Amino acid sequence: MFSGKDDLRGVASSRVRRPYKLFEALLDDALGDRVRADGACGVDLWCAIAGVTWQGPGGQEVRYSFRQAGDVVAWIREEADGFDWYCSGESGNVADWIARILRQSGWAPLPSPNVGLAQEGDAQQDRPI
Repeated sequence: MFSGKDDLRGVASSRVRRPYKLFEALLDDALGDRVRADGACGVDLWCAIAGVTWQGPGGQEVRYSFRQAGDVVAWIREEADGFDWYCSGESGNVADWIARILRQSGWAPLPSPNVGLAQEGDAQQDRPI
């Protein structure tokens, strides 16, 4: 139980959220313009991160629940309610445009029976900004 600042003096953060912060900053920087400009790209992002384990540089891993994925999409789109994005598409369907952009930064989805790359011709695959 916390009773004063001396109880926490010298106690470092466990930094368990650090990979998530880095990944979310990357999503916003690399995909944000498209996701903010087109709700269909927001659906693509939800599908790509909901229930999918992404591995990044140095073996870092992130994985979002369906609800958390909705919150990430809402945060990137600067909207209040992540629940609007909850189950907005097929979880685990990683659009090629997302996989390609994130791969350039060293992130890739780990193989899973629930994860598949969107096929050529899928609606949002090469949508311009």
